[in-house]
Amino acid sequence: MARINNRIDSKFIDLTLSGKEKKKKEHSLPPRNEREANLILDRLWDRNPILALTCQMSALTGLRYSDASWLKFSDFYDEFGAFKTSFKLCQQKTFNMRIGSKNPLSPPDAFRKSVVTLYTNSDIREIVEQCRVFNSNSEYLFANKRSALKDSDGNVIDRPMSTESASWHHAIVRKELELPYVLGTHSWRKYFAKLLIQHGATPEKVRDLLGQKSLESTNLYLHTVEEELVPLINNISLNL
Repeated sequence: MARINNRIDSKFIDLTLSGKEKKKKEHSLPPRNEREANLILDRLWDRNPILALTCQMSALTGLRYSDASWLKFSDFYDEFGAFKTSFKLCQQKTFNMRIGSKNPLSPPDAFRKSVVTLYTNSDIREIVEQCRVFNSNSEYLFANKRSALKDSDGNVIDRPMSTESASWHHAIVRKELELPYVLGTHSWRKYFAKLLIQHGATPEKVRDLLGQKSLESTNLYLHTVEEELVPLINNISLNL
């Protein structure tokens, strides 16, 4: 018997109506353009300057929030006090995945495979210098006073804002600006990839700068937004 409906998605529509389809998590997206990115950063600055600086660092390095927020001043300066042009950093999420998988690597191997090289520029140096104003007495660029803890001896332990709190601030800014996409801390890592592509980087170079293992992972960051696709369609025609 011939199929009544040859549309593959018809069965998924049926699943949706029956309530059996599992709802997919909506992933965060990068700002659509430079103006929007700066508008978001300004709103974040109004809420918490340190958070805004952390997001700027993520957008310029491609680091996840969990890595960018724990950067130290010593990461950026050599033994003679000169600002480094690059340095290496082990990615927390990647490392933890490699030691916690079904076939875990040894910690030394996981560390070696999780290292990414960060390249600095004048904008990154400016962020580091701005952080000196806020956290001159801390080893961490993005230490957040409300996140600090005390040990049993009463010593203050500096910590950055948690990812959960940072995500909460992003959700509020998204609502304020009525953005038609999910805005989160990971939006800035994706914005970094977007900027690289706009400046002519190949997917392979984006992969390496993000510290990813495969292009399959990188491709998830290289999607375009509707505003970039619609003009392409509007400009095509069969009328000569």
